[in-house]
Amino acid sequence: MIGRRGTALAGSLLVLGLLAGCGDQPLPLTEGPPGASPADGLIRVVQLSAQRAQVSDEVAAAKFGTGAAVTDPAREAAVVAEARADATRDGVDPDWTARIVADQIAASTQVQNDLIRQWTDRPDTRPAQRPELARVRPQLDRIGDELVAALKLAGPARANEECPSTLAQAAVEQAQGLDEVHRNALGRSLKSVCDGAPG
Repeated sequence: MIGRRGTALAGSLLVLGLLAGCGDQPLPLTEGPPGASPADGLIRVVQLSAQRAQVSDEVAAAKFGTGAAVTDPAREAAVVAEARADATRDGVDPDWTARIVADQIAASTQVQNDLIRQWTDRPDTRPAQRPELARVRPQLDRIGDELVAALKLAGPARANEECPSTLAQAAVEQAQGLDEVHRNALGRSLKSVCDGAPG
């Protein structure tokens, strides 16, 4: 059962709190060709969100000890604007996409702050190398492009009553390979996915 599995796996998995009330509902969003159903889109959103949370480790390592701020409002605004433009071009609700991308950025910031705090308090856990941020950003760009495609696929699931349970199950599965920092970030990144149909 999703709720019990999430609790057993990690009580700190924020996504299960955000998506509470899923219960034992069936997953009827699987209609469509293999790999192209709305449920597949939701699963892909979760996978990409987890990837972005993990890439945030490299972003944090690139900034650690340099005096660079974790947040970069100008760049973050540009990323959201680009995602909004891509969504409009591809027929995805741009406001929905912008909210999800903003959540992804907030989750990344959360990871970076958590790791920098940990590295400051425990020098033995610091990364051995400092990657160049310019080499990390293409990974983020690739995830952003794929996220818009995944949202287009997941769009029909958005207002479906089974969206939260499908998303939660995918998140629990994905969280099995993550530590607490990244589980919490995954939950933060998914809060706007099942927010209902556009008004």
